[in-house]
Amino acid sequence: MQSNIDYLSAATLSPEKTSWMEAFAPATTMAPMRCAIGTARGIPQIAGKALDLGCGAGLYSAWLVKRGWQVHALDLNLLPSIQGAKTMRHDLEKGIPFPDQTFDLALAWDVLEHLVEEKQMWHELARVLCPGGILLGSVPHKAEERLRRHNLTFKHHIDKTHQREYSPKDIEEKMGSAQLTPTAIELKGPVSPQVISEFVGFKMARRPVALMVGAARRLGLLTFGELYADVFFAAKR
Repeated sequence: MQSNIDYLSAATLSPEKTSWMEAFAPATTMAPMRCAIGTARGIPQIAGKALDLGCGAGLYSAWLVKRGWQVHALDLNLLPSIQGAKTMRHDLEKGIPFPDQTFDLALAWDVLEHLVEEKQMWHELARVLCPGGILLGSVPHKAEERLRRHNLTFKHHIDKTHQREYSPKDIEEKMGSAQLTPTAIELKGPVSPQVISEFVGFKMARRPVALMVGAARRLGLLTFGELYADVFFAAKR
């Protein structure tokens, strides 16, 4: 098992995740509070109350704090000190230890695939979100038969703690069962053009092929779902 020190020291912010958060969890001046938090006179209004499930090194909790969110962070492992956030060591298989309608925002980055009681967690997330509250998260994408035919796979397959993988349709159905309304479900994390170019036998042609693949992807001409590693989702309560 990877040590707490190892996963904290190796952690970095994902540009795709922060971009997703910027799109769906705006900062203080843009996001009205949905829960009855209240603000004292002379104290700036916060963006809202946020829950970071499986927070790891706390990078996304810290990102939210800087943008005016009041953050509660949970993780099974020993937690680092996250300035401005409240942290709790907690086993998510036992549910979420907060009352109904506590949070305006919940993050579940790379969490749900680890849980045995995953169905319960979808309902728990809906329970702790306020009406109109936002859920953001990501899970590993399972549609990769084309890669497996060539004895290839995504890196997330080596993580033996994963209980399952997902298609976009799976996520939509799970949201519906928990009475969450999908806002966006997208495939993210495309295979690098450099990896694809390695299948070209002539070495001198690999760089031009990588450039062409990259350009085709940017133009929307290369959209094979099997070449994306993750399913990102956003939902409202």
